[in-house]
Amino acid sequence: MKITELIHQPEGRRIEFKESLPTVSDLAKTIVAFANDAGGELFIGIKNEPREITGIAEDEVMALEEQISHLIHDHCHPVIIPEISFHGIEGKRFIKVQIYRGSNLPY
Repeated sequence: MKITELIHQPEGRRIEFKESLPTVSDLAKTIVAFANDAGGELFIGIKNEPREITGIAEDEVMALEEQISHLIHDHCHPVIIPEISFHGIEGKRFIKVQIYRGSNLPY
């Protein structure tokens, strides 16, 4: 499914939208839930209600990626390796964090 179609899907057990980086505990809970279930996608820079791409400042994107990676590595055990990608629509950047179902359950 294309990103433009995906961001119009409702939140559920495999997709979540956050306008900004969640707290450490909220992010860790979401990542662990995805890894323990069927996997999922977390979008940062997209407001859920109403669904709107708020975006992330260009100069913050790389720092956020590093922060997300470190947070997952430091707070999720066994190790979960996210697939983090950057996307842009209408001149606004957002981050997609893809988590696959883990192979070392439970997390």
